[in-house]
Amino acid sequence: MSISKIQNRFSVVSGLLIAPTVWAINMQLGEILPDIDCVHQSRWSASISFLGAAAAVLAGAISWRWADRAQLAVPLTATSRFVASLGALSALVFAFALSMQGIASLVLSGCER
Repeated sequence: MSISKIQNRFSVVSGLLIAPTVWAINMQLGEILPDIDCVHQSRWSASISFLGAAAAVLAGAISWRWADRAQLAVPLTATSRFVASLGALSALVFAFALSMQGIASLVLSGCER
């Protein structure tokens, strides 16, 4: 398989792969970072959540951009457009969840346990 085909297929599913992975990592860090935030009086939890939201939006943008270009690619089918659109929309859902976790990290300092 050529590099361009791999890149095309990754572009189609980037929203379905990157956004949930970033969210899962953020959920795990959400168990660790509040203690560090409390001890050092920092906001690492919020920073990581907002960076994750930005990564999810970027992954969704890649999928959305490819959804329009999928019609032009000969080796990909109409299913690729659906998968790319689904990836873009699911990335937006994960970005919303990550931003809500970031806002919650700003409201609660981590010392409330």
